[in-house]
Amino acid sequence: MSTAFVSYSWDDDEHNTWARTLAERLRSDSVAATIDQWATVPGDQLPEFMEQAITENLFVLIVCTPRYKSRSERREGGVGYEGDIITAELLQARNHRKFIPILRKGEWRDAAPSWLTGKYYIDLRDGPNYEAQYQDLLSTLLGSRPVTPPVAEKPVTARRQSAATAP
Repeated sequence: MSTAFVSYSWDDDEHNTWARTLAERLRSDSVAATIDQWATVPGDQLPEFMEQAITENLFVLIVCTPRYKSRSERREGGVGYEGDIITAELLQARNHRKFIPILRKGEWRDAAPSWLTGKYYIDLRDGPNYEAQYQDLLSTLLGSRPVTPPVAEKPVTARRQSAATAP
């Protein structure tokens, strides 16, 4: 089973609801998504939760907004702490595909922390491409992306020509 931790900044109530709705939809699509809104209660050690969520899940979905970028680059709050954990894991394990950036608000250059700017990201801003982008994310999480077809030993036309000229 695929597992994913949804990392986001608490921009406002609407954004928090959006992040929770994304996690709910992923769970309904067979991805065991984790989000702090379900997994933590008053009294929990939040740094421990963040460390475990990042290291134990197969994927970390990084929901990028201008506020997320600002907090990440200033290493502020939970977003800053998660950024430290993520960059450390990238340096040690070099598992770049584990960390999937998601553009939620703004333009990529204004929403992505510098350590994510060169990555292939999923654009989940509201708009006509939302569903196609969500399906791209889902196929990645479920390991069902299209695979490269094998290369034939000889081109089909070359096989036909050799058969036609054979005695």
